[in-house]
Amino acid sequence: MSVGFGIVGSGLMAGVYANALKDDTRNTRFVGVAVGSRAPALAAKYGVEHTGSFEEMLARPDIDAVVLATPHSAHLPETLAAAAAGKHIFLEKPMALNKAECRRMIDAARSAGVVLTVGQVTRRMEAARVAKQMIDAGEIGEIRMLQVWRGIDGGLARSLGEGSWALDPREGGPFLDWGSHGCDVVRWYAGGEPTLAFGVSKGFDPETPLDETTMAQFVFDNGVFAHIWMTYELPHAVLGTRARYLLIGSKAILDLHAYGHLRISTGPEGGRSEATWGVPTTPTVSGAAKALTAPASWQTVYQSDDWVDPDAGWGYPSAYMRQGFARQVQDFTDAIAQGRSPEVTGEDGLRAVEMVTAVQQSAATGQAVRLPLA
Repeated sequence: MSVGFGIVGSGLMAGVYANALKDDTRNTRFVGVAVGSRAPALAAKYGVEHTGSFEEMLARPDIDAVVLATPHSAHLPETLAAAAAGKHIFLEKPMALNKAECRRMIDAARSAGVVLTVGQVTRRMEAARVAKQMIDAGEIGEIRMLQVWRGIDGGLARSLGEGSWALDPREGGPFLDWGSHGCDVVRWYAGGEPTLAFGVSKGFDPETPLDETTMAQFVFDNGVFAHIWMTYELPHAVLGTRARYLLIGSKAILDLHAYGHLRISTGPEGGRSEATWGVPTTPTVSGAAKALTAPASWQTVYQSDDWVDPDAGWGYPSAYMRQGFARQVQDFTDAIAQGRSPEVTGEDGLRAVEMVTAVQQSAATGQAVRLPLA
């Protein structure tokens, strides 16, 4: 069974999914593109039709599924219309602006009997997948703490491009845009549901109307702690934090750079006893100091062929990144053909948005917020 696809939107992510549909997936038919000033050019680039409107696309019998690569505020009405037309729905993250919108979308898809998924590409990157497999296999022991870093220099406008709709505060702000990735990933690795959130947000540049820096903490129902730090306001990119995750277990630590590198700690060389902690590293305590300063040993578990360094950008269209995006489109396609749920469900998309909202509420009130939200 082949699945006919239409892409709604014509920006950066629409191009990413066009690539996946045209060259990197099986049993997919890329039919057309609708919506956006760049839609005609995108359609021409991939040799598909430029469909005049979203409504016209929904009326086409040769289109079975739509990829919604549109502003966040458009996701609810577009999803409701697509479900009513019997089209399967692939949503670029975040799923929607808030939990209530997500619930309406899930209910509409369920009532229409169509598959709905959300693009959480970090789950599909090979380094991140290997880390998840190691956690599930108990290779780092019991998962205890998670640290997510997303650090970029130069400001959000430089990262996205001046005039990007994502700079409009009505689209939910930077932490909804990227934080929905971070929240989804920590929930995925924690293997539980968040029960408590606390967050602070700030924009250090008075010329920018958005909060471009957020720090958030979560407690999960299985006792796991998680911390997310997102900032677009580094003075320069030297921290290796564009997409970095520390996954701390009872036996070992995984240091994950989602764009292609994973290593595991194997403890300090030569061992270290509890008694050596706190011993000053001075020439007068040479034996203890040697134990104290023995470096932790790291072993590379996975490295992509096109890995550059921690501070490199996401690297698209590198083979590694293309593979990640193709995996999520392929899973969606296979779920339609096989009549099953996709790996990332609407409920997963809702939970990520709910976590973001809890952080935003906490930042606004200065209080911790209990989850799930009413």
